[in-house]
Amino acid sequence: MGAGVQFGSGDPSSHHAAGLLCPEVHCERFDLWSGEMKQVRIGMVGLGFIASGHASCYRNDCRVRLAAAAETDPEKRRSFASRFTVDTYVSDWKDLVKDPRIDVIDITAPNFLHAPIAREALRHGKAVIVEKPLALTLKEAEEVMEELEKRSLTTLYAENRLFAPVFRKAKELLASGSLGQPLILRVNELGSGPSHSGWFWDKSKTGGGALMDLGIHGLCMAEWLLEQPIVAVQALAAVKRWEQAKEQDIEETVTTIARFRTGAIGQFICSWGIQGGLDIRAELFGTSGTLYIDQSKTINGIQVYQSESAGAAPGGKAPRGDTNEPRPHQASQTGWSYPPVDEWTVKGHAGELRHFVDCFLEGRKTESPLQRGYRVLEVVQKIYEAVRSRSEVEVPEASYGNW
Repeated sequence: MGAGVQFGSGDPSSHHAAGLLCPEVHCERFDLWSGEMKQVRIGMVGLGFIASGHASCYRNDCRVRLAAAAETDPEKRRSFASRFTVDTYVSDWKDLVKDPRIDVIDITAPNFLHAPIAREALRHGKAVIVEKPLALTLKEAEEVMEELEKRSLTTLYAENRLFAPVFRKAKELLASGSLGQPLILRVNELGSGPSHSGWFWDKSKTGGGALMDLGIHGLCMAEWLLEQPIVAVQALAAVKRWEQAKEQDIEETVTTIARFRTGAIGQFICSWGIQGGLDIRAELFGTSGTLYIDQSKTINGIQVYQSESAGAAPGGKAPRGDTNEPRPHQASQTGWSYPPVDEWTVKGHAGELRHFVDCFLEGRKTESPLQRGYRVLEVVQKIYEAVRSRSEVEVPEASYGNW
């Protein structure tokens, strides 16, 4: 696998993290000749905050082995090694996609690397998991799709909203007919701005601002929830708070009005400029009922008040607890916050990765293959076009449901 840098793999006894423990049925993948359990060998690319979330989920699934990880930053490798068991570390992701011992490439690198890594991984016959967005541009995304069409591989566009328990319950209720026909869907994806990585402010690495970071979640969830495509959009964008956004010509706040195939109306608000903590909500108004979804403030009844920034206690001392564990979805840096009991399960990451492993072992497509990532990127690009033109823009339906 190239010149891998080896680090301490950690104490296996530390693998019991908050979350759903691996059920016994998940351990029944044995080699009939050796009698040993065969594991799905994951190669992770990028060891930032979301990689920690994925690794937390994997260590609760005994069907999975973190066989390798690629990261250019030695300090990130050391930090990751202190918390998770990984067989081998390398600095070049190309070593992973070429290695025949790796089954799956899990791409948790910065946005601008998603498409190049996915394309090469597919070319080498690897199953692929990609965090949002699939690519920075539709041209890049099309190149990934062209590579995918050449072979039958299990892929996952890792849109966690689709696997969050609250959204799955909402979909079940809507499908039951108890809400009637959807009339209006309103979605909030609001926060105070990215604080975990400086590259989020670099348009050449992100492809955009709040819409590519937050708004893309709600748009993907909406088409999945209503089971129909967005066919037209109007949008306004603004920058009111962050100078970095102005300097990079990226949007801080976007409001989108969307029309669905049946005539239902969607309102999507995403922003990096909101005080008061993360606000992830959806409201669905139907002909026979109304549904409210809150994934940030009332999800489990816990409220915490902090007088200083998260990660620092009075006197500048670190707070007690697992201070090495990143908190990417910290609801608020000061004031009231609403930490979930089990963040990775509540937010949907655990469910999506279990689903992927199920599908990989059974040789079938996931509920959210890479084609879904292409589709939502197409919607996002049409919203940017609507912002520039200040007019309604039609969204092609051809890519919807093409999975």
